[in-house]
Amino acid sequence: MPFITANDPLWKNILKHSAYDIYHLPGYTEIEAKLLKGTALGWYYHFDETDILIPLVSRPINAIENYHDLISPYGYPGILTSVPLSGDDISSILLQFSQEALQAGFVSSFIRLNPLYNTWKLGAIPQCRQWFHGLTVAINLQLPIHDLREDYSENHQRNLKKLERLGYYYKINYWQDIDYFLQAYRQTMVRKQAHPYYFFPDDYFEALKNLAGEHLIFISVYEPMGKFTSGGLFTLYGSIMQYHLGGTDNEFLKFSPSKMMIHAAILKGMELGAKLLHLGGGVGANAHDGLFRFKKGFGQLLFPYSTLRMVHLPEVYTFLKKKFPITKPYEDYFPEYRIHKGSS
Repeated sequence: MPFITANDPLWKNILKHSAYDIYHLPGYTEIEAKLLKGTALGWYYHFDETDILIPLVSRPINAIENYHDLISPYGYPGILTSVPLSGDDISSILLQFSQEALQAGFVSSFIRLNPLYNTWKLGAIPQCRQWFHGLTVAINLQLPIHDLREDYSENHQRNLKKLERLGYYYKINYWQDIDYFLQAYRQTMVRKQAHPYYFFPDDYFEALKNLAGEHLIFISVYEPMGKFTSGGLFTLYGSIMQYHLGGTDNEFLKFSPSKMMIHAAILKGMELGAKLLHLGGGVGANAHDGLFRFKKGFGQLLFPYSTLRMVHLPEVYTFLKKKFPITKPYEDYFPEYRIHKGSS
């Protein structure tokens, strides 16, 4: 069966033979499925001695009975392959995926590709569009810290020196302060006017910690008197460290303590033997917003980020589009019918 459940032994067996990240774990997909009120699935395919896995969440479409669509979990799960494949191979595999998604009755699929591994520019695939969102930022942790720090933007260097001069400091995995982080993270989401989805409940963070264990790293930054100012959650699997979520308390925004947090992550990643720290991109992968500029101030390694937008049941998709017409500010939203609460 091409679609497997999160508890299928085949899922974990594929991971044994692949360079995977937290986004590929069945447990991570289950956490996402709980948030989306869906079901964790993986699409498995064996192609020319290669195992392929696409982690997905099946979501019911409330506006039309007995129909579902598919979406990648939050982050960069993409298409996991046990050995590297060409863009032509991936195009052929996606044709197979589309046929099997159609047979299973899924209306559409939204697949977030991994900018570090899924770097293909794919050829034409019926009812599929590869959408390039922008760039993500990474830092080469194999370089000396002196060289990396000198490569920080002038603004970042100046802010970091000021924080050090004022007596700001950081802690690693001081989980006693996770509640302060949750407060700062939610304040950050309010400032960014983030989608309600990103206001993760407390049990999301608890589940993430239980799943990742020692692979989850919590970095917290404090002002000289010991008050929490900023923090971030990072994951480390294999040689890749990922910046997952971060936030800064409103009271300390003007001091930019998050710059010390990223600097601390670089040092910790080096200590643990990571080769790359992937910071991700801007809001909605926008390469021109403040978040992207903040991240780019730490590193110059840039990776293109794209998603796949696939329609498996065009007639049903068109029906839903007409039932829930999209407005101009959301022209790039997919699937379009999901922009309205009544459809999901």
